Amino acid sequence: MKGNNLINSNQIPPPPRPIPELECKCGCGHSFQPKRKDQIYLNKQHADFAYNHGKRKSKNRNRIQEEKILLKNDNVFDKHYKAERNAKHVDRYYDVLLADGFKFGYHVGRSEKEDEVYYYTYNYYYQIVIKNKIKMVKIYKR
Repeated sequence: MKGNNLINSNQIPPPPRPIPELECKCGCGHSFQPKRKDQIYLNKQHADFAYNHGKRKSKNRNRIQEEKILLKNDNVFDKHYKAERNAKHVDRYYDVLLADGFKFGYHVGRSEKEDEVYYYTYNYYYQIVIKNKIKMVKIYKR
């Protein structure tokens, strides 16, 4: 009898392709049918997300944060140094630089010459001087 050859609706059909379904490697949990054997992400957006949130980003998070602070410090000095033209150094109040967002704890180097301490940023170096109980900062171009 031909009635026994009917399709049973309770059975799950086999996958249509020889490549089995994969779970996306970005961590989203989506399963997909790959079009190539080396396709590990659902689409480009998932690949970009995995690239931007991978080991490299988490490993360098502290370095990136410190680099931003050092760059901001250099930009603050750049603004104040360019405000005065044709000067070998610029004197600014310590509190003014603090108000502009300068963080004195971050610098790329330090040197001492004749009891004077110089701190270095990327393009500038500075010296903290106290005159009459007022903190001043001398900014020099490197």
